[in-house]
Amino acid sequence: MDQNLDEVPTLERDEELWYEDGNIVLQAENCLFKVYRGVLASRSPVFQDMLSFPQPPDSDLVDGCPLVHLHDSPAEVKVFLRALYDPEFFPPFPSRTTFDTIIGCLRLGHKYGVENLRRRALVHLSSGCDTELSRHETASNVVDDAMALSAIMTWSWPEDRLYSIRLIQVAREVNALWLLPETFYNLAADFEEGITVILHGGVFNGSPTRLTLEDQMAFFKGYAIQSRSTTEFHNSFVCETTGCTSPSECAQARVKAIRTLHRRHMTRRNGPLAIWVPKDSLSIPNFCLDCSNAIKAQHAATRRNFWDALPSIYGLPPWQELIQMKVAAIGDSWMA
Repeated sequence: MDQNLDEVPTLERDEELWYEDGNIVLQAENCLFKVYRGVLASRSPVFQDMLSFPQPPDSDLVDGCPLVHLHDSPAEVKVFLRALYDPEFFPPFPSRTTFDTIIGCLRLGHKYGVENLRRRALVHLSSGCDTELSRHETASNVVDDAMALSAIMTWSWPEDRLYSIRLIQVAREVNALWLLPETFYNLAADFEEGITVILHGGVFNGSPTRLTLEDQMAFFKGYAIQSRSTTEFHNSFVCETTGCTSPSECAQARVKAIRTLHRRHMTRRNGPLAIWVPKDSLSIPNFCLDCSNAIKAQHAATRRNFWDALPSIYGLPPWQELIQMKVAAIGDSWMA
């Protein structure tokens, strides 16, 4: 049965993806896309199989074209189709893109078997989800110095705090577990601002978004450990050395440094890696050389120990296994 759009007011066609000479119409909720079935079949083995079945005589038609229903959000279908039909819409790393575009291409690239889109999206997403402490520290310094984050990652954090939940949700769906440790860390660091979405979820870009019960349990367990870890960073300034050349001055400097840490703790108490970043510890005034070197070494070791333990804090495999998974999925370079 051929449907006239004017007679079905609840359906809306997407003007950007409505090709007059298209030969198939895709429907996602109330949104319609008129595209080319040959392109879909050539890029997606799932669509190829789906479209290989003959249409029943009484199947729905729109504008004389077969109608295929997709159980995906219109926003994600749109970016997925644009990436398929417009080579410039979703360029490879290191070109800039958006979180919404990445998520749509990743989810539907995975679901419909478009491997090059899936891999490209994973490379982009990985640029903002570090698996190495050195990259996390570089990104932190960029934020602190108000420099261009594009030097580190190809997308910007959305204002909607649900994006972290959506990232976790999609990473689980496509088995990209290496994206999770730093995402959980950042979610815990902003716990007070994000508690509502952590508990109740919401709708992100048209898609129902919430943590599973298992991820909620893993998060709260990890959050408690992460918050307590801040004390270990304070202890970096408690260490004393036998070679101290100015005990009185170093003792006063140590008290001053700990007070500074406590002030930072009030605003960053759930993000221990942000309390005293490496660039702060490179120049520690009023300490003798031996104490300064000891503090730097202790602080670096504390940061390293916390980072190494981060995956296990949130019930994830160790970094070595996660990095192997990452390399298997996207290679060991940033090219896509």
